[in-house]
Formats: sequence, C-alpha cells, structure tokens
Amino acid sequence: MTLGEKITGLRKKRGLSQEELAITLGVSRQAVSKWELGDATPDTDKVVALAEYFGVTTDWLLRDIEPAAAPHPADTIPSAAAMLRDTPMLFNLTIGGNIFGAALMLYDLWQQTYYHIPTVLGLFLQTGMCALFLGVCSLLEREQPSAGQDWRRRYWRCNIYVLAPFPCFWAANLLLDIAAMKFAIPTFAVLPITAVLYLAVCLRMRWVTQNSR
Repeated sequence: MTLGEKITGLRKKRGLSQEELAITLGVSRQAVSKWELGDATPDTDKVVALAEYFGVTTDWLLRDIEPAAAPHPADTIPSAAAMLRDTPMLFNLTIGGNIFGAALMLYDLWQQTYYHIPTVLGLFLQTGMCALFLGVCSLLEREQPSAGQDWRRRYWRCNIYVLAPFPCFWAANLLLDIAAMKFAIPTFAVLPITAVLYLAVCLRMRWVTQNSR
C-alpha cells in the first residue's frame, strides 16, 4: 500500500474531506490531493503530523511497519453515526431535565421555601443538562460540523423558552427595586416587566438562530 493510499484510507475512516484534513495540517487541499494521488510526498513534519493526528506511526506510513503503540485517544471517541443515532434521545432527556429544573424553581417561587433549596437544585439540574448536551454537540462537530451545529441551534431554540423565564423574573425584580427608590410602583408590575424581558430574549434568540444557518 502506498503512502497516498494510506492517507486516503485514514482520512475516509475518520470521515474527513480533503479540505478538512488540509485545514488541520495547515496545507492546501491541492497538497492533500497530490499526496493521495502519489504526485507529491509530504514533508517530514507533515508526515509526523499525519501520524500523530491519525494515531499511527511514521514507520507504518513510510515503511509499512505495523505500529506497536496503543490506539490514539481520538479513536476512542464514539463515531459520528453512533452519536447521531443517540442524539435525539439525549435531546429529549435533557429538555425534560431542564423542564423539571424549571418546575422546581416555580415551586420554590410559589412556596418560598427555606434557603430556596428547590431553586438551587433546579439551577444545578438545568446547568448539568445544558453542559451534557452541548458537550455531545462539540464531539459531534469534530466529525460532522454541520450536524453538530444544527443540533446545537435546535437545542437552544427549544431551551430558551424553558431557561429564560426565571432570569427574566429576577431581572424584573431588580429593575423594580431600583425604580421603587424614586417612584411608587406596585409590586404586581413585576409580571408585565418579566413578560417584556422574556419576549425580548425569545425574539433575540429566534433571530440569532435563523441568521446563523
């Protein structure tokens, strides 16, 4: 097997285009194409970079000596196909976790519990759910950038309606407290202020997601 055939096989196994591999190595797509066709040979530093990136040895690339080293850590990352298969289930799970977190905070808001433990738990739950799903999106973007970005946008479009109400409510309370120092404002005014802030956040997020496609 020639060096060019090895580079082609490794690239396709990782699911990369010639352009993506070229960006990773800091060369042009034409250079990668010439390597794979056998019209040119990569410089020594690029051979080393290829070996490190794909988790193989330079001996195997250049002289067909089988590597004795352990697999590269990147090879242990789940394949894009496996992550895409499991992403919808994880999406629903994390959305459900965020809704439950919002329910805990709503309960605390209604009951005014001691130390506001439900609110703390709700915030931790929502933060954990967001970190979990966005972490999966980051892994997915390594293999399929468009799919990872699409799931990230979809997640925020759904989650903003669940995550935004309470920050908006707290911001409305803060604004009301500041305004009450100079004006006589009824306490129920916090509700329309919250609604306006919430609507502004949702419209802003909708605009951002639509213009980031």
